[in-house]
Amino acid sequence: MSKSTTTRQRGAQFRVRDLANLIERDITSGRLGAGAWLKQAELELTYEHSRLDIRQALENLVERDVVESIPNCGYRVQTFTQERVQNILEIRSILELSAVESVIGKMDLEDIQTLKRLAQAFSDAVASGTAREQEDCNRAFHHRLLHHCSNPDLVKMIFDLRDRIPLAARRENNTSVMLARSVRGHFEIVDHLAEGNREALLQTMRTHVIGHTDFVC
Repeated sequence: MSKSTTTRQRGAQFRVRDLANLIERDITSGRLGAGAWLKQAELELTYEHSRLDIRQALENLVERDVVESIPNCGYRVQTFTQERVQNILEIRSILELSAVESVIGKMDLEDIQTLKRLAQAFSDAVASGTAREQEDCNRAFHHRLLHHCSNPDLVKMIFDLRDRIPLAARRENNTSVMLARSVRGHFEIVDHLAEGNREALLQTMRTHVIGHTDFVC
């Protein structure tokens, strides 16, 4: 195989991967809703890619369990049952507790103050912001929380799991009670970190992630 052929193949792989990531982002954001049929002709126009690229990207998303392939029908965005959400959150809980445990003792006063500001930003977003602002602030808090984790692959896996549940699905279930509970959880996490209280921190984290499975997190 010539060098030019290999280069073209790699270029095609990257192109398909980037296209799959773009489609997945649209699924996560709710632009492509759960259960929606993904018509290849429409996707060609929307994403301005060839039919072959679209098909390969969809197969990539099938492998990621984001899209399902229905024989003789086509491709459809995966639906999210409560059981599936629970399974994802349980996996995320195991990973995030491990990551959080690894940062205990690594945070200085500036880190704690930054987390407290992010917790307040999420609280403000819950009080008067949009669902998108709430999600962005929530994500920023958790990202900073894991800033000192020495395993970047673990952190990436945690956020991949966060993104596995579409924002639209979370919006449908995030009541004011759930959001208020999540706000309190952020402040409690900060307090436990400041105190160096490992047991309380891990218990609060577990409750925060899966203790109220009706979402937020």
